[in-house]
Amino acid sequence: MHVITGPLGCGKTTVIARLLAGKPAAEPWVVLLNEFSEAGIDALTIAAAARGAYDVQLVPGGCLCCAGEQDFRRQLQRLVHEVRPTRIVVEPSGIGHPAGIVEELLGYESAGQLRLEGIVSLIDPARVAQALNGNDALLRDQVEIGDALVLSKADLADDAQRRQFESLAQAAQPARSWVGESRGGELPFAALQSGLRKPAADADRMGAPQRPAQHEHAREHQHEHGAVAVSPIAGVDGGTRERVEQLGYPGARWQFPRAVGFDDTRVLRYLGPAVAAALRFKAVLRVAEDRWLLVQHQGGALELRESAWRRDSRAEVLYAPGTQVDWVALDAAFLAASRGVPA
Repeated sequence: MHVITGPLGCGKTTVIARLLAGKPAAEPWVVLLNEFSEAGIDALTIAAAARGAYDVQLVPGGCLCCAGEQDFRRQLQRLVHEVRPTRIVVEPSGIGHPAGIVEELLGYESAGQLRLEGIVSLIDPARVAQALNGNDALLRDQVEIGDALVLSKADLADDAQRRQFESLAQAAQPARSWVGESRGGELPFAALQSGLRKPAADADRMGAPQRPAQHEHAREHQHEHGAVAVSPIAGVDGGTRERVEQLGYPGARWQFPRAVGFDDTRVLRYLGPAVAAALRFKAVLRVAEDRWLLVQHQGGALELRESAWRRDSRAEVLYAPGTQVDWVALDAAFLAASRGVPA
């Protein structure tokens, strides 16, 4: 059992996709993937890369330790008692607090039902300075809870960011069992096994950060989370937009039938500026009969790359708490990005 945690956009999904692409084909692995909504775009990315026997199970709700707790517990019990895969990988969402997940897994470990081999904390270069100053409680806890501390997207780091990462690792208490870098989503095996290298691993984990107050509130008011409204998208036959709010983060997911096509140039021209202020934007869009693109934020701009998905077009966006979003304007941006609409 492994937990791969870290903030939004730090590369967790890429790391897990690389792990499944390189696993022994005969070993059945399961990924428990927490996402903000049910769009499942990260799940599609991981599944497309997997080799051999695998399963990717989506737990929507933004945070496995509150809004998605019951679903996570139910799926974990089934995996441990019935499925019994060779390996389980858990990815909390970037807005989710990892402490509750670790507490749950340690309970299973104490009962001899699984072995938590390593908790891997990823931090990308753009957030190292923020993690070092310690003002963001969630980011701090995502970093502190790991057995391994990994500078993800290390090929994008400059010298100053590498020095900041070294300072972050040196300041960690207790000391991390493994500290290193990841490029292109490649995670060294030693990072995955980091929990086994620490003699007092269990004691350290039990002293891990506790859930902040907003997560405790969410656990007590789960009915306040989930879909806000489902609306048709004017001008896009069969297109829908579902607004979602989790832990105070406003967001939405869009779904379009396969018949709706998009243009990659228009996607960059119209969708790019429309979602520039988002914390997260990911989509899989059909741009030709047999050509689909994964679209996501990368370095402040949209990145487009080929996708193996072939069923429908879908997108997900997430904003910082308190952001006022013009959802109709975003609908119009999708309409403008589709083919055959005048510029």
